[in-house]
Amino acid sequence: MNTYEHVNFLKKLFDHLGISGDRIQQYFCSAAEVEKFISSVEDISKKIHALPPLPKK
Repeated sequence: MNTYEHVNFLKKLFDHLGISGDRIQQYFCSAAEVEKFISSVEDISKKIHALPPLPKK
């Protein structure tokens, strides 16, 4: 299994457990792509902050 398949599996597992699969993100960038990395981190932060809090058990 590669990383892409693991991420897809985790998204499905989260959805099955009633947790938004959007909490799992995967971005690709090389060490030379600093701007792309920064943009990816900002994008992840915005998406996570927009999600409702996890239910307490």
